Parts: sequence; C-alpha cells; structure tokens
Amino acid sequence: MINYVAHWDRILIQSRSKIVNELNNYEFRSICPIVDDAELKKHYSESLNWQISREKYFDLSAVFRLRKILKSTDNGSVFHVFTLKTGFLFMISNLLLDKKFKSTLSVTGLGYFFSRNTSAKIFKILLRPVFLALINKTFQNIIYQNTSDEISFNNYSKFKNKSHLIESSGINTSDYFLKDEFNENIKIILAGRLLKDKGIDDYLKLSKNFNQQNVTFFLAGDLDMGNPNSLTQEQLEVIKEESSLNYLGYVDLQKELYNYDILFSLSDHEGFSRVLLEAMYVGLFVVAYDNNGTKYIDNFENSILLNSKTQNNLKDTINNFLTEEKFISNENRKQIEKSYSTKKVASQFANIYNKKE
Repeated sequence: MINYVAHWDRILIQSRSKIVNELNNYEFRSICPIVDDAELKKHYSESLNWQISREKYFDLSAVFRLRKILKSTDNGSVFHVFTLKTGFLFMISNLLLDKKFKSTLSVTGLGYFFSRNTSAKIFKILLRPVFLALINKTFQNIIYQNTSDEISFNNYSKFKNKSHLIESSGINTSDYFLKDEFNENIKIILAGRLLKDKGIDDYLKLSKNFNQQNVTFFLAGDLDMGNPNSLTQEQLEVIKEESSLNYLGYVDLQKELYNYDILFSLSDHEGFSRVLLEAMYVGLFVVAYDNNGTKYIDNFENSILLNSKTQNNLKDTINNFLTEEKFISNENRKQIEKSYSTKKVASQFANIYNKKE
C-alpha cells in the first residue's frame, strides 16, 4: 500500500489520480481532507480523512491528527507527500514516532515560503533549524520539477539523500478536448489559484487597457485562503464587478480550455506550470512570464516567454498575435505525448517506489 498525503484533496484527485490509475499493480490510500469523497473512491482503494483547515497557513491541530494516522500505520509503509507545506507538517507529525517509513516528498514549487515577501523571509529563517534537523531523517527521496528549486531547497535544508528531477506531474492527453481553429473574437484566459504573485493585478490592468472589441478577457480559479498570498474575498468581489474581465470560478480545463485562444501565465514563480502544458497540448497560443517553471515552453511552438510584465509588452504580444497567421501545433502535441505524459511520470514514480534502500 502506498500512502499519498496532501493538505487538499484536489491535489490527489487531479494529476495524481491519473498516476494511480497507471500504476494499477499497486494499491493506494489517500490521506487528505475529504471534500469530494466520490472522486477519491474512484481511484484510491482507501481514503483517510485528514482534517486540516485550508484557511490556515499552519494548522497545529492537524499535526496531531496526522500524527495519529501515522501512529496507526504499519512500520515500513511507503508514503508519498505532495507540496512543501504538507511535507513540513509530515515532518513534525512524524517526530519521535517509533516507526521507520519509506517516504518521498514531491516539491511542486517553492511558492510563498521562498518568495520575496517579508513575512515569508522571516518564516524561512525561523523554520530552517526544523528542516536541518528533520528533512534527512524523514525523507529518503525528494522529487523536484525544476533544477533551480532543487538547488535552492537542497542548499537551504541541507538535504543529502536522493534528489530526483521529474518535470511536470504529467497529463493524460486522451482526457482533453482539442482545439481545431481559433475564434473570430479572441478569448484570453488566465487560470490558476487566485494568488497575488500569479500576476492577477497585471492581468486585470491589461483587460482595462486593451480596448479592441474583438478580444475578451477571462479569469478562472479559486481563492486559496490557507496561502498568505491569496486574494481576499473582498478583492475577488471587486474583480467580479469589473466589466473588462469575466470571472469564471473553477473551470474543468480538460473539457473547457479548447474554447479559449490565448492562455496567459504571469506568475512570479512556478515549480513546473501544468496549465501551460495543458494549453499547448489543447492548441492555444501560450504567453508566460519567464521563471524557473515556465522556461520549458521555449522548446515549443506557438508560445512566447516574456522577460517583462509591463503593460506595453503585454499589449504588444496580443497585437502581434492578432496580426500574425495563427496555427495549431501538432508538433507540440507529439512532444508532450513523448515527454510529459502521465504514463512516463508514473513509470518514474514506480522506479522510486521499487528502489531498494
């Protein structure tokens, strides 16, 4: 039995459930707060409800609840923990337990903890002794999605065990509705968690400043109140009232992304931007601000990396798209199927699970 642990059930439902389906010679148990029980049951042979508040950056009571789960788990069990936040909670919960687990951490991005935010810098300094003391005792493996995150976090935590680079969490390409032509009236979308460092303010300004009638702007995603960088409900209400931008809420990208023409990603940092991969496979034109988790799109057609988020730069990018000949890239689809499929990522996970310590 392999235990998948995350502080949000959606983390284990999206791409990870596809990986679970690929690795059908294993049994998997999900350990997460259960919101969508029916969806978890489709993929995991067992699910444990780890009650943790997503509205708190650090939920102390959740540490004790996870500790209770770990205490009842057999010695030598395999754990795969997703996100740095969950990894930290797992380390604390596992402290002084008289058990030895085979544990892997997936760092899907360094996020708020490694941001330029002043409070994040303080937390990073204060919590470093905890990482130095526990990271090597808790995790035998850490999976990174880009080499910059690997270098930064290993230097910070002094992690000395096995590091693995596995780009992306994979996509199951057969799940996506594909685009075959661009709309006459161009639809632009930014999709992701509604965090301040996702460039939402820049995108909102762009929607106000770009006044061509044949272009419409859309924003998709949910608040993440457990992240200090999340927009507030009040800020979201202001966005909803903005006439230049259409707020969609949560969108099933697999079934709906093909309706749009351009996808913007204006994040300051990413681990490995999954939505860019999805958009390129579906057939959208992709525009991304250059960071460690978006650089990879430079190897694809029908995409552009920006070294600046100035309004003039953003507007020029759209205007160039409007005047140039548009095409759907079949080469992008071939490359994604070859390099970033769920099947490939699942086989890399299996190699780690099967490795003898």
